[in-house]
Amino acid sequence: MENSKINVIIYSRVSTDEQAQKGFSLKYQEESLKWYCERMGYNVLDSYKEDHSAKNFNRPEWSKLKSYVKANKKEVHKVLFVKWDRFSRNIEQALTVIREFDKMGIELNASEQYLDMTNSDNKMVLSIYLTAGEVERDKISSRTINGTYQAKKEGYFTGKAPYGYDNFRDEFKKSTLKPNKYSHLVKMAFDEVAMNIEPVETIRKRLKDAGMKLEKSAFSLLLKNTVYIGKIEVPEFKKESAMTVNAKHEAIVDLETFYRVQDVFKNKRWYGIKPCHKNLGFPMRDFLICNVCGGQITGSTSQGRSKKYAYYHCRNKCETRVSVEDAHNKIADLLSGLQINPNVKELFTDVLINSESEINGNTKNHLKNLVERQKNLKTKIEGAEDMMLDKEITPETFNNIVSRVNKELMNVNTEIEICSSKRDSMKSYVDSGLELLMNLDNLFISSDYDGKRILAGSLFTQKLIFGNDDCRTTQVNEVISVLTRNSKGWESYKKGKAVISDSFSANVPGAGVEPARFPTGV
Repeated sequence: MENSKINVIIYSRVSTDEQAQKGFSLKYQEESLKWYCERMGYNVLDSYKEDHSAKNFNRPEWSKLKSYVKANKKEVHKVLFVKWDRFSRNIEQALTVIREFDKMGIELNASEQYLDMTNSDNKMVLSIYLTAGEVERDKISSRTINGTYQAKKEGYFTGKAPYGYDNFRDEFKKSTLKPNKYSHLVKMAFDEVAMNIEPVETIRKRLKDAGMKLEKSAFSLLLKNTVYIGKIEVPEFKKESAMTVNAKHEAIVDLETFYRVQDVFKNKRWYGIKPCHKNLGFPMRDFLICNVCGGQITGSTSQGRSKKYAYYHCRNKCETRVSVEDAHNKIADLLSGLQINPNVKELFTDVLINSESEINGNTKNHLKNLVERQKNLKTKIEGAEDMMLDKEITPETFNNIVSRVNKELMNVNTEIEICSSKRDSMKSYVDSGLELLMNLDNLFISSDYDGKRILAGSLFTQKLIFGNDDCRTTQVNEVISVLTRNSKGWESYKKGKAVISDSFSANVPGAGVEPARFPTGV
């Protein structure tokens, strides 16, 4: 093909740091590429200039270039750039893009590092160019991360300025903050919230009318941001613990006001919504309904001659009124009727132990498959080594294969370690758990506030009907119902006969299934 007939697109790219520090200006690259094309007799179809990182190909101008090439692939013969690091600093993605363009019959190349792609040996040189670019990117990234951490540690603010501040550089050319024209609104926000007279949302809406255009979530975050008291939050880094340091910028809010605002959030009572109180004296307060009117049972204390007495009573004006001690005893009596049939205990234990044996059997098979998979992956690496020695694949391809296989091998090794680890039998846990279920009444009486509520929430799926004389329920947890019922099936089981119709197995909870919870969320 005559050079005069070769159509090319030229591509220039910089990042801000490179343009400032290394002289890789867009103008220089474009002029250099045009001079090269003129010398080679190439016809320049178009030129694309990019100010974007080369860590991937999610770049605006490159996307436009790619779209142009796909629409005019018959006319485009080459895409040129000055050096390979202008093209990409990610070797894996770079090779993928090169192959993609090669399928369209379009050559990607660098004017100052030109490679004859028809020569296989040049692929190794290409990998060196691309690897060098990626290594440089990693170094830049590492320097940036380390520099950002050190700057924060010294009290400099390195991100986008929060509301009320502007970014600027101090006399040492380091990034920090300075208050702007909206800083008085920030101070006003803290001062008004700290007084705790009005709801926070009311204050936000009023300040919005004054010019503070922040939505609810942004306003809340502003009020919790330590930047406004002249502090910088330094995150955990390597072996260094997280810390808070004094900032270089001017504070807008004083410490006392800031912490008063935090107290408002911490002890906040939401207007119009009744706060939830944990009354330790009445653990069953919202588990009971009155047997007379169906109303909610609550609890309160009354002053006697010498001490206070605690009672559960109806919220309405019914005569339902029982002392806390008697009420808890009534519930314990109800639980004593839920005694697990000893035959059921034996069956339930055997079912779970049998399930454990089946699970262990499956685990052994899974472990066997994992070990076989491990061998296959190691064989793949050995095969790739042979292919590289025979020059059937390049070192770059070999490295890609090894990297991919090693990731999978790491996961397989972890699974093997987990499957090979010793597991304690569940029998002891089953026995101790069922012993507790055989003494529900004593367990309830001896439990604390949280224990009583968790126990009731697990056993009863509806509220208890409560009165002066008794306490009853219309429905209990289905599993508990199965465990506590009398059935001829248990006797058949003891004789070695399976009773399918008994439906016990269908009610045994599966792995990870929690007991039914009470609607209150206990």
